Amino acid sequence: IGYTLQGRWITTFCNQIQLDTNKINGCLKGKLIYLLGDSTLRQWIHYLPRVAKTLKFFDLHGTGPFKKYLLLDAERHTQIQWKKHSYPFITSHLYSVRDEGYIPREIDRLSGDKNTAIVITFGQHFRPFPIDVFIRRAIGVRKAIEQLFLRSPDTKVIIKTENIREMHVETEWFGDFHGYIQYLTLNDIFKDLNVGVIDAWDMTIAYGTNTVHPPDVVIGSQINMFLNYIC
Repeated sequence: IGYTLQGRWITTFCNQIQLDTNKINGCLKGKLIYLLGDSTLRQWIHYLPRVAKTLKFFDLHGTGPFKKYLLLDAERHTQIQWKKHSYPFITSHLYSVRDEGYIPREIDRLSGDKNTAIVITFGQHFRPFPIDVFIRRAIGVRKAIEQLFLRSPDTKVIIKTENIREMHVETEWFGDFHGYIQYLTLNDIFKDLNVGVIDAWDMTIAYGTNTVHPPDVVIGSQINMFLNYIC
């Protein structure tokens, strides 16, 4: 819950600071960060090198916009990876399924430690399907996080809720009516788990974006909130 003021997102439940480039570089030092989700989270990995210029893309030989992305800063021992969530995944672009993995399985593969952070988002691609598909996936993700906390309680996990989107693109399938039900469901499933939440739904309403891929000012606010969580 929060509001926008002079282009910044201000939360009402914690005192967050606006991080500059030096603080961002210091915060990211030694961190292993895994971004698991859809293209609204892929925006993060394209935004980060513009504010932390020592982060460089490492070519993993993927193809298309939904390949796995990897950012590295060898000097600061920082690694940031984005990987798409698995089915349902609706797109007109071709993508490889050779390295396909559901979010719970990806979490199970991580050992975790105090310098590991995981950001998870899913929802946009689930909107055309019955709500029980989304509920089963959310419960599966929760169980995987619970197992992660048993083996590595210091690992930081952040849930980014889905955001609002434009209303003229196949509204009966992808409209915010379906998204809001999923948003409420997600909050209910994760409400008593020790995870951070980036409320992209409230954030994009406050900014009045009305597009599935929010502009950079919103992405910057999301990342700033994430860094406040992990640092």
